[in-house]
Amino acid sequence: MPRIKYKEFLDELRKADFFSFRLVESKMGSGYAKLFISNLLRKKEIIRLKKGFYTFKKSPYLLANLLVKAYIGLGSAALIHGVWDKAVNITILTPLAGISIKPGERIIGDYKVIIRKISENMYFGYEFKKFDEITVRVSDPEKTLIDMIYFKYPFLDEILDNLLEICNENKIHEYLEKLNKDHVRRSRRIIEKIREIMKVYGSD
Repeated sequence: MPRIKYKEFLDELRKADFFSFRLVESKMGSGYAKLFISNLLRKKEIIRLKKGFYTFKKSPYLLANLLVKAYIGLGSAALIHGVWDKAVNITILTPLAGISIKPGERIIGDYKVIIRKISENMYFGYEFKKFDEITVRVSDPEKTLIDMIYFKYPFLDEILDNLLEICNENKIHEYLEKLNKDHVRRSRRIIEKIREIMKVYGSD
């Protein structure tokens, strides 16, 4: 079947953040859909986000949107917020790790992406950020700080000064109260570490 027959459909796929093989299959039929996807991958017009899902926008960050309950976090969030300039692997935090997606490292396009599990009680404190012509969920500065302590992020000391400059102290304390209320594992360590940081930076 000539590709031009599906020009309008193809234009819709190009505009979407991502699309599924099943959607293409429902439009083109199984055999042609497989050939269609295979050709686009071979020509590097699309990348595979996860099994059965693809994007023309070629951004691995869109996997966070695809997972529904997920956000970009840790060093990746610091980079997006402009408080760190190191090239880091893309980190996605999600309570769905081990359920609808396998945790650990994977290659998406030309990037290494790390999926890390976060508990339901820790799934909060994100915002939608637009960058590189896409919009994705990213941990806000205050939650980025808390997550770095929670996961014992090795580069926190390099990021801390700049990160604290864009953090809202009231929001930090609000989040700490939430952790305490929800009986989050390691909440005591997080609270103690935050208090130590605030004391050092004269903001206790």
